[in-house]
Amino acid sequence: MPLHRPGTDRSQIKRDPLKKGFHAGTRVFDTFDCTWVCTYDLWYHAIVKHTSKRDYTTEHVATFETLEDWEANFKADGTVGRKKPVFCMLMEPYNRWLEGLRYWLTDWALNNEDKRIWDLKQTSPLYFEKFNWPRMGNHTKTITECITGIKVDAFIVCDTNMDAKFWDFCKHYNLSYDLTKRITDSHQLIYDPVGTQKYREEMNKYAQWLNENRTFRDKLINDYLKDDYNLWYKHKQF
Repeated sequence: MPLHRPGTDRSQIKRDPLKKGFHAGTRVFDTFDCTWVCTYDLWYHAIVKHTSKRDYTTEHVATFETLEDWEANFKADGTVGRKKPVFCMLMEPYNRWLEGLRYWLTDWALNNEDKRIWDLKQTSPLYFEKFNWPRMGNHTKTITECITGIKVDAFIVCDTNMDAKFWDFCKHYNLSYDLTKRITDSHQLIYDPVGTQKYREEMNKYAQWLNENRTFRDKLINDYLKDDYNLWYKHKQF
């Protein structure tokens, strides 16, 4: 149950920020030779952009907001997704969650004062404890929750080795991506460096605020993201 501050009225919360559906917040990007399971972060946009460069002449690209939609459209012989490999990108969990926090704050149509989370008052409609910190909305769900129930064939950790790892997948699974083009070149950092810099400055401010409010930060890292970190370290190459 969400934590509740004394003196606040539950009925004042106008809507539940978590959309209905167990897998809401998962985006399934289906192509003619593989499927990508992505969550709300910039790497979702990167794989879509990278694939669109390859598939712009085909009609074999579809994006689904929920697994239920994907299953209804791509069920083969009673086994979901087995006609093609399924991949998932893994961001470093804490930074991914910070991206989600930024999106969640934006979703509430904030004024400039409310965007400064370090100055939020307990009477603010955004006050975190009303919304079950740290799982306030779809953008702040964990990776492990989003992929529950999906048989992922391979994970790609978003790090300096990911281009080589991606090309290895292409060879192993006989994918038709161009092996001379890097997936990292499709990230927003490359085609919109100014916007990305502003984006990261905001995230750094949120991280600084969390470092100064360790009750929130420790619950996030030690408890909420524990399974995400186990998954990330399992596939991370050092």
